[in-house]
Amino acid sequence: MSTKFRMNPRQKRLWPILILGAFFEGFDDALINIALPYIVEDYGITTQMSGYTLSIIAGGTMVAFFVSRMADRIGRRNVFLSSVYLFSICSLFTAFAPNIEVFIFLQFVARIFLIGCWSVGYVILCEEFSTEHRGSAVGRFQLTAVFGALFIGILLPIITKLGLSWRVLYMVGAFPILPVFLLRKRLPETEAFLQLQAEKKLGKMLPKGDFFGPWRSPYLKYMAVMSIVWVFLYFGIKGTLNFFTLRVVNELNWTPNMVSIGLLSQTITAMLVIALNGKLMDRIGRKRAATIIIIVGCIFSVLMFTLHHFYVVLICSMIAAGFVNSFLIVGSTLTNELFPTEIRASAMAWANNIVGRLGQILVPAVVTTIAISLGLGNAAALAVSLPLISLILILVFLQDTGKKTVNKPVEENI
Repeated sequence: MSTKFRMNPRQKRLWPILILGAFFEGFDDALINIALPYIVEDYGITTQMSGYTLSIIAGGTMVAFFVSRMADRIGRRNVFLSSVYLFSICSLFTAFAPNIEVFIFLQFVARIFLIGCWSVGYVILCEEFSTEHRGSAVGRFQLTAVFGALFIGILLPIITKLGLSWRVLYMVGAFPILPVFLLRKRLPETEAFLQLQAEKKLGKMLPKGDFFGPWRSPYLKYMAVMSIVWVFLYFGIKGTLNFFTLRVVNELNWTPNMVSIGLLSQTITAMLVIALNGKLMDRIGRKRAATIIIIVGCIFSVLMFTLHHFYVVLICSMIAAGFVNSFLIVGSTLTNELFPTEIRASAMAWANNIVGRLGQILVPAVVTTIAISLGLGNAAALAVSLPLISLILILVFLQDTGKKTVNKPVEENI
């Protein structure tokens, strides 16, 4: 039976800096989706071009593979801190981007380090928290990123009322560089990584953490399955995030205040749902929880894009937001638990950054292209139903990882 979630002194010490990184990772990552209608208007680009813009920027998430993978070589701590510093700088420069080309370049680079922060943050959680409480810890981490998006919802009506530009939001996104730098000593290197380094110094033979290490036996099956799982999860995650604001502004004529109400309502609900889903992963098992999370997320995402009445769309979007953001808990927990310490960051980078992010790259271009004939809402609804494919793969090809020992190779635990 699961015990109550409590942090030990070490976990309490490192938690604030992880939370700061997660909060502003969520803020900066969500910002382009929420500000998209206003960015489109400012730069004078078409809706279809906005989809291609999102796809190009999303390409940075694949390059993030090389940043995430460095965590297996130089340590989790160094990569996490550097990623926060660099995505903050990119956010500041974006506020002064003179044209769409410079904006795309800066946000492409920002994505590299946003995802570096996010993926290595999950690795740290996996190695610092026991299996019994890992789902809860991951849920709280993801919850904080969602709270970062909530902050945009609070700022948006204030900024529009004051007649300020969307650029102010990107200036806010640069804030974490200072507190994270000041608090950097609170974040230690993980014990699992230090133990691995000590074993290497002693000459102990360990599985090689080379470039294609996660794709070698006995991990190949899990690598292939989780990579495809991530692709379709991102059709749901980014399909929902990319096009909610654009659809309600362009098709349903929502005002900035209505958009703000929607974002705030979604995020408040999502905070509760994500926390509950994190606990659900620990209580009923990874696969059972994944089934509930993905099915509910897909159903209400589709309804959000196909219905029209303000309050109905609002309610559906509130439910969808919590469950779709929980897709990240499902994917990250499964991926990190299937691989041993020496290749964990590389496996997460391959499955999420290289292969999985193809879903994030493809969905904006696919949706805006299909939208020409089906309309934006219907095209987005089709995209956000695809995570059901991920669920089928999880149920058919994976065993529950909840009782795995974190640092042992997968073949010893199956």
